[in-house]
Amino acid sequence: MSEAHPTPEAASAFGTHDPAVTDGELAIPAPLPAAADGSIEIREGRLHVTDPVGEGDPSVLVPAAPLRFWLNGSEMLSASAVRSSDRIEWEMPDEPLYRIQVSPDRMQAVIRVFAEVRYAWRLEDEGPLRVLSPKAQPDRNTPVCRLEIAEVMAEVGSLGIRKNLDVPAVVQALQQADGQPFVFATGQEPLPGLDARLDLLFDEKIENAFEEAGGALDYRSHLRIPSVQSGDLLARLFPSEPGTPGYDVYGEKIDPPPLREIDVQARQHVEVREDGTFAAMKAGRPCITEGAVRYLDISDAYVVPGDVNLKTGHIVFSGDVAIHGNVTDNMIVESLGNVYVSGGVYHSTITAAGRIIVQGSTIGSRLYSGSFGLSFNRLYHLSRQLRDETGMLLSASLALYAEVGKRGQSARFGQIALLLMKTKFKDIQPHIRELLQVLVTVQRSTGGASNAFADDLNLMLSPAQMIESLDEDTLLRLQAGLEREHSFMTDMQQGESGVELSRCQTSTVKSNGDITIHREGVMQSDLYATGSILFGHPASVCRGSALEAEERIHARIVGSAGGAPCMLRAGKSICVHRMFEGKISVGTLHREIWSLVQDYTFGVPEPDAAAVTG
Repeated sequence: MSEAHPTPEAASAFGTHDPAVTDGELAIPAPLPAAADGSIEIREGRLHVTDPVGEGDPSVLVPAAPLRFWLNGSEMLSASAVRSSDRIEWEMPDEPLYRIQVSPDRMQAVIRVFAEVRYAWRLEDEGPLRVLSPKAQPDRNTPVCRLEIAEVMAEVGSLGIRKNLDVPAVVQALQQADGQPFVFATGQEPLPGLDARLDLLFDEKIENAFEEAGGALDYRSHLRIPSVQSGDLLARLFPSEPGTPGYDVYGEKIDPPPLREIDVQARQHVEVREDGTFAAMKAGRPCITEGAVRYLDISDAYVVPGDVNLKTGHIVFSGDVAIHGNVTDNMIVESLGNVYVSGGVYHSTITAAGRIIVQGSTIGSRLYSGSFGLSFNRLYHLSRQLRDETGMLLSASLALYAEVGKRGQSARFGQIALLLMKTKFKDIQPHIRELLQVLVTVQRSTGGASNAFADDLNLMLSPAQMIESLDEDTLLRLQAGLEREHSFMTDMQQGESGVELSRCQTSTVKSNGDITIHREGVMQSDLYATGSILFGHPASVCRGSALEAEERIHARIVGSAGGAPCMLRAGKSICVHRMFEGKISVGTLHREIWSLVQDYTFGVPEPDAAAVTG
């Protein structure tokens, strides 16, 4: 801090005694001085203030950053009038000689040296002026301190920077002292490991499903369904390999990215070997489910040599269902594998955890594949619904049983549960009857419902047995069995799902994958696909229908002159060969079609959008 030495105010001539004037002589007063403004001058680095004379204005000191000034102990934040009697102090804040910075990811430490020596500051000589804004410059003759390597390294240590120190880089930065960055410490990036990998040794796709059949269904040639023999390898699991941790400039450990693990379980017809391979234990179609746990299995085939009708009854099966004939009116086919129909489907419902392939016409029917197939599967739906209903029944029974006990009354647990089923939970017994019918029809190679589970279900249908034998443990056991059935169904959703059709009319089709129409086309139907909707034949038509795909739609002939309009919605793109009338939407974009358009693509076309062939 430097202090200015104000110049004393000049003495006024008025009223002073002149010894040269003798007593008795007439004293002539000196003339009054003219008005004069005050001034500020900087000489040899010091401030000198001259006060105004008469009615002159005082001098003004204007502080300018980075210099800071204090007037009589208070910091000056704006221009201020000053006089010689004021105490004026100033300071030049010192910039750091160097700066150490660590990158946001803490993997690099950088030093910038701006100067090796710090000098005292000196005000530049200027003035005298009435208004003065001082400037300062380093006094090269007065060094204050010199930057040493030991000081820098001491701060490096205090900051905790200690990994891969490059001291020569710090020395070079000191020698240059030009503000250039020098990296003097680095971290070590972690080395990522290898994710677990599952290599399937079989093809999940079903090819050439629409070749003409020459007689009975041949799993190996006609539908070309992937099949294996006992002992064939199905898959190989490569376990994850851990990575190597890294560290930052502070030496803090950095873990490698988390590894993706794969949980693969073998069902009863698949063998797990010590080398990580999975082998078939019987002949059949290999399949793998999706989900957090992936299950490998060999699917059996349930073959219907003719039609599915009142004689055969509804078909409920855990594996593939192959139907040589038609699915006739009001029938249900439920499969936890794939469904192949050589004929047509008429006013019926087909659900499949895998694919649905219909070579004939689909009229007035409902087809659901993948997750949609599970959602509409009666075993899946009933087991979930009954699981929830029995849980509520158990809670209500326990509460009412406790209340009866508080009143000093006695009643059996089964009596209370039966009363609640007759009043509040009237749907439980009808649902149990329907579930038992499904369990009787279902044929699961992976193991059907246990006898104990079936006994618990039947107990709930007999009032006498309920009163005599039903207790809390029985209801808990029943709940566990229903949860087991529901979980089994959930695990059965297969990765390769979709629907392939020839001709579809007045039907609803939902696919957890693609929907492919190979021949005549779609009329007055609703189609939804989480993948794409593809019309393969050049003459395929879409009339009076609503199509929605999360990926893309590739259609041939849409609508007709004077016919009902079509609604097409896709997530990425819509490509039509000819479209007469309707509405198309891609994402948030919409367009009404009022007249014929040809070879039109709306949205962003996929690279293979035009590669679909008949």
